[in-house]
Amino acid sequence: MTGGLLLKLMLIIGLLIVPSLAYGYIGPGAGFGILTSFVVFVNAVAVSMLSFLFWPIMVLVRFLKRTRRPLKPECGKVVILGLDGLSPLLVEKYWANGDLPNLKKLADTGTYHRMKTTTPGVSPVAWSSFQTGVNPGKHGIFDFLSADRKRYLAVLSSVKTKTFQKKNFLGIRKKQVSSTLMRMSKPFWSLLGRYGIRSTVLRVPITYPPEPLDGRLLSGMCVPDLRGTQGSYTVMAPEGTERSFTGGIGRTLSKQEKDWWKASVPGPEDCDPADILFHDKGSGKWTVLSGGEKLKVNTDELSEWLTVTYMAGRTKIRGIARFRITEGPFIYCTALHVDPSSPVVPLSHPVHYSRYLAGAIGQFATLGLAEDTWALSNGHLDEKSFLSMAWAYYGERKRMFTDALTRGKDGLTVCVFDTSDRIQHMFWGSGTEPGSVIHQMYLEMDRLVGDTLDRMKNNHRLIVLSDHGFTSFHTCIDFNRWLVDNGFMVLEDGVETVNESFHGVDWSKTVAYAMGLSGINLNIRGREGKGIVEAEKAETLMKEIKDKLLTLMDGDTKVIRSVKFARDIYSGGYIDRSPDIIPGTDTGYRADWGCVTGGVGSQALYPNNRHWNGDHCHDSDLVKGVLFTSWKHRTESPSIVDVAPTVLSMLGVKPPGYMDGRTL
Repeated sequence: MTGGLLLKLMLIIGLLIVPSLAYGYIGPGAGFGILTSFVVFVNAVAVSMLSFLFWPIMVLVRFLKRTRRPLKPECGKVVILGLDGLSPLLVEKYWANGDLPNLKKLADTGTYHRMKTTTPGVSPVAWSSFQTGVNPGKHGIFDFLSADRKRYLAVLSSVKTKTFQKKNFLGIRKKQVSSTLMRMSKPFWSLLGRYGIRSTVLRVPITYPPEPLDGRLLSGMCVPDLRGTQGSYTVMAPEGTERSFTGGIGRTLSKQEKDWWKASVPGPEDCDPADILFHDKGSGKWTVLSGGEKLKVNTDELSEWLTVTYMAGRTKIRGIARFRITEGPFIYCTALHVDPSSPVVPLSHPVHYSRYLAGAIGQFATLGLAEDTWALSNGHLDEKSFLSMAWAYYGERKRMFTDALTRGKDGLTVCVFDTSDRIQHMFWGSGTEPGSVIHQMYLEMDRLVGDTLDRMKNNHRLIVLSDHGFTSFHTCIDFNRWLVDNGFMVLEDGVETVNESFHGVDWSKTVAYAMGLSGINLNIRGREGKGIVEAEKAETLMKEIKDKLLTLMDGDTKVIRSVKFARDIYSGGYIDRSPDIIPGTDTGYRADWGCVTGGVGSQALYPNNRHWNGDHCHDSDLVKGVLFTSWKHRTESPSIVDVAPTVLSMLGVKPPGYMDGRTL
């Protein structure tokens, strides 16, 4: 065997054993740095050689760790199937029609309950409690967004991004961007790893950047796109479309010779745009070219994935995108997903796992919120194309889940499907009756449960759950306008409305402000940048706001079902990240789009006319999730925090005392 071949062999073996090597990071609104030098390559080879040499020792250590579990395992493997947003109200409604036979079978042979979600019942909060077994006060995630109190800015709650300068091995200073996961506490699969119990964790929200574990993990919600955003698409059309709009950007499509069109699509910061060519072959057939990559697509259809390459110096940065071409031509391009076969941000642990999956199932969506709800809301996708996208991503997820079930001998396999959440958000207003889009989605989720049951063995246990339920969203509540109308917020002279970031708010007279989907903050002196509320007066002010909120009416309908204070419902070391007041809205009512990021509109209540017409940002008792187990238990009113200690106990690990959940 030649030296070069031996070197390659050892490198491959190392990649199959060791965790990730080195990465640059992309954060919201920031660029990135990539460590792809010769030094890194040499380091990879060295680590691979050591891993190969110590392989027998690693196997022995894992065996010894397995033998010292504190409890006797009740099963050999636990499989958790997460169906984001599945509503118990619809499950039970469809059962009454004779639908969902696999979920009914699971309920009859095991146990079914409506399951308590977190307060508020939003995905990042609930899934964080699912994986840690603790209330939000102990993991620090209270919303999609959190308040930068000093600057009165809404920031992503789950990931903190920092930009800095760093010298490379040649002494040249380059910009680097690091991302830190802000979810505190330990996910239960990391506790399993202490006893040699391996896990495969697929697309669970709030797992980006991926943390090390004994096993494999592919990150979910909050994975950015190549632009460093949470998903920005591109539309291309002839002259006159180069503009920005919510959720995306517009670019000019220029006519070339012989029925060719060209557009430049922006990518990562500090990189030149990528030129993409479109050839009209007639009869509704097109060819799309980017670099050396090519694909074919028919008019009005969503294409397969195309690789789009950018250059950072001499380094290639690869993304993948899908296209839809309609008459005009008008061309829609998805967000630039990080290429899982050549990632420039840490998509998985170990680093090679996303590459393995791309090889096993083909290219797949990596963006945390992949289904393009903004494009549908803005009219840049029609309903058929959106559903085509949603089901394509569902198919990718199902293939990787099947791969984990069939190939893995792990003690734990977890996969979250969020197709159910996205379709309900966008089609709730179309109805839930038999034959509707939502009904068809529930039937498919039931088939997925049936496929999973068929793969279970006698010593396996199955949990099917949702993080929350769903209900309608027909009316917007501008909490900041309500605060203005009731004297708790004051605008500067001459200011009537505010677009975002509270520009125009008079902080010298403002005692409270709303930010995010589910919270109101007091403008506390010493805590906020321009706070005026003394700490000893906070209690009285909070009660006054609560009492007035509970009187808010929309005609004869009460809008606010409950108002809770953070200190009363949370415990732990991170309560200071929470809003002070958490209003629980009634069915149909939700915080409006503007106040979420510091806007102030002209009306406290107004109709929601967007395509996003279903939601779960309401009083948490209205949006309970579902919990199915393949075994029977007598626990009443189970909560999402109960799952973590239950899985630990079933696999022979004693749940730690800090967990708030109970063992089912």
